Amino acid sequence: MWVYIVVFTSFAVYITLSFIFLRKPHFLHKRRRPAFIARNIAHRGGAAESIENTLLAFDTGLTNGVEMLELDCHLTKDNQVVVHHDFSLDRTTGEEIFIRDIEYHNLPRISTNVDLYYDASTVISCDNNPTNEELLRIPLLKDVFERYPAIPINIDVKEHNDELIRQISKLIQEYQREHLTYWGSFNHVVCQKLTAENSRIVRFCSLKEAIGIVIAYWLGLLPFIPLKPGVFEVPIPGEVFQKITRNFNWKFKMVFYLAERALNNKSMFVHLQRRGIPVYVWTLNNEQEFEYAIQKMSVTVEELHIAVEANDNATTEQLLGNLCEGLRHAREDRERFLDKFDIVLQWAKESGKSVEQLIDNLLAQDGVH
Repeated sequence: MWVYIVVFTSFAVYITLSFIFLRKPHFLHKRRRPAFIARNIAHRGGAAESIENTLLAFDTGLTNGVEMLELDCHLTKDNQVVVHHDFSLDRTTGEEIFIRDIEYHNLPRISTNVDLYYDASTVISCDNNPTNEELLRIPLLKDVFERYPAIPINIDVKEHNDELIRQISKLIQEYQREHLTYWGSFNHVVCQKLTAENSRIVRFCSLKEAIGIVIAYWLGLLPFIPLKPGVFEVPIPGEVFQKITRNFNWKFKMVFYLAERALNNKSMFVHLQRRGIPVYVWTLNNEQEFEYAIQKMSVTVEELHIAVEANDNATTEQLLGNLCEGLRHAREDRERFLDKFDIVLQWAKESGKSVEQLIDNLLAQDGVH
């Protein structure tokens, strides 16, 4: 009898503590402070809108308002880090050769017509003009860093290659991007090597770690477990999932469905975000999928609420509105400055005085010291 009472009491205490710490993880874990929060990420630069993993795609994604670029990296025969998803160049260039077997200067240009990775019946095209031709070469990772110095980038390390890991880490440090970069791999061994190479770069979870987190959540253990990954990234149901599984038999479809349901759980996402671990889902291709992720799964929403928790009287929307208003004023101030600088140049030309003297006079008039 006493054994049953002890077991039942222990189980009740365990369930109660798990429930409390799931919602209040700061009781057990110091909350991490993400360097940035991205709500809209261009997967491969936006593979369904432009030729994937090219400067053209990245330019297009940023023009469309994305806040982070996602890309994939391989190593060429001459140890150059290039941005490309597939191991082979067949789908993107028409040439059946592996990236690791060719030197960078011999890489073919990407075609202006590329099959969409999850739907071969859809072809992504672009105009064949000199500008696009330059942007359609397979870029070096350093080209991307140089072109987008202030844009957060998520790097998927595609190969289990120690030299590739070292080269990526070296480039991230060289371009001072440790605070603007995530990296990781589905391969757990690769992820362990990434952390060993440079623990200052935030790493997203491997497939093994994602499965472990999900199992721990469903067993009630997640609130008690310390987590190494700094970002949780998982697939979410949608157009891509449906097209990839449409030719599977019903058994495989059921397995995929159950796995997807287990991976995507609102309370688990909220818990991770309250621990300072951003949650990103892929791939979202329409408004309904974004609404599902943000409204029903609380992806990024909890992070935004935590980011403004010091101001209890302001809603997230109000603070975002204030931010937009501040940016608008900054643009207006910039335009006023340029207008006044044009005036200074004209004055300098007409009066013969130095530009420095006239700027000092202008600042004195505006009361700036």
